[in-house]
Amino acid sequence: MILIYTHQLNARVRYVFTHFFETYTDNTIEITDVLETFIAHNGPKFSYTNQKLSNEFFVHANPLLFEQGVREQEIKISRWQTTPVFFSCNEESAIPYDIFAASFYMLTRYEEHIPHLKDDMNRFSTSGSLASAAKFANKPVVDMWAQQFLGCFKVEFPELMIKHPTSNLQTILEVPVAYAYKSKSVLRTFFETGIDFFNLRFVEIFERFAVRLSFRPDPYDIYKSWIALHQKFNVPTKVMFMFARPSANDRNISIFKYRFINRIKDVADYVPTSLLASYQSTDQPDLLQIEVNRLSEIIHHPLKDIRQHLVRLRFPTTYDHFANLGFTHDYSLQFVDFLGYRAGTGFPFRFYNLSKEQCSNLFIHPVVAHETILRNQRSPRKARRLLEQCKSYNNEYGTPLTLVLTNTILDERQKNKPWKRMFTEFLENYD
Repeated sequence: MILIYTHQLNARVRYVFTHFFETYTDNTIEITDVLETFIAHNGPKFSYTNQKLSNEFFVHANPLLFEQGVREQEIKISRWQTTPVFFSCNEESAIPYDIFAASFYMLTRYEEHIPHLKDDMNRFSTSGSLASAAKFANKPVVDMWAQQFLGCFKVEFPELMIKHPTSNLQTILEVPVAYAYKSKSVLRTFFETGIDFFNLRFVEIFERFAVRLSFRPDPYDIYKSWIALHQKFNVPTKVMFMFARPSANDRNISIFKYRFINRIKDVADYVPTSLLASYQSTDQPDLLQIEVNRLSEIIHHPLKDIRQHLVRLRFPTTYDHFANLGFTHDYSLQFVDFLGYRAGTGFPFRFYNLSKEQCSNLFIHPVVAHETILRNQRSPRKARRLLEQCKSYNNEYGTPLTLVLTNTILDERQKNKPWKRMFTEFLENYD
């Protein structure tokens, strides 16, 4: 057991220390503000406070964990062992920065609770983030900090049990559009055909009617192949369907189409299946409740996993809505245009509501990359190199790699074969 002394016990302190030691060690912890208890303890221990007590392992505490609410933080980036760090400590501290305050800042997405840059869809902008400005958005800095701290702590206390890195890859198949051509209304089919005609896309016109007349399979109907591929390489996966009314940014098949409903039921028989929340539901919790009810009725069990379509997150309201609806696992947290670690980690962590100063039962699973980000590299080879870098972080720090793909990644059409091959080979060779 590791004993931690601090001068003030509160929700923030308990949150960050519990996450840190549960994630990176096999040791239990106890946090105390009673000095006599700390002095009497003979096992691994350290103090986290404003001033060193004696000769103990000491981490100088930044005020962040002892505040309430949010305010602009003065952050200056420095380096320790080549790793970018912030919240510098005094010279008495065993390490030169407050790893726990810095980790709390990243995990709670503190910067997203104060005014920040947004993109044209009113989402958090990568370019305006601290990670982007300090050039560590593509690094799991929280996991890197943990390894460095525990290395120093283990020198003092060799009995510390650090978790060893393990291969940890998971994929999410999000389905914003279940079929490319099937089950669409006659009006929608002719409208899309007209667009293809005016853009001289005659191959797509031929393909559309070949699929509608059942001469060819729908190119997006890859669900059996997806399940078989992951079973073959023993890679865990989940599938998330959008099941919402149409809107400008939500253009799936009608939720009343039998083919669509039956496909969801088929998939749910083989892999965990849940909801891709519609773009429009971000600001309409009542609408999200309707989507949840409709999909859970089809697959006959409560929904526990969720992802927000187009990553339209609002802190803290989006995660409050998810928690209130009974979701326990979210897969929405990612940079919208950059392969990297929005919270500085790939490990799941509990959502901490800064406005309420409460820790939720909702676990956030950071997503490293989305298919759109990979395809923006223009080349499967370049995309593979980025994935290999993330794999190296998994090998070195144990940082889990969660990828979100759509049902276009296994599209059998000729133009997609290099991307399908890249993804398949990456799964095959991951271990």
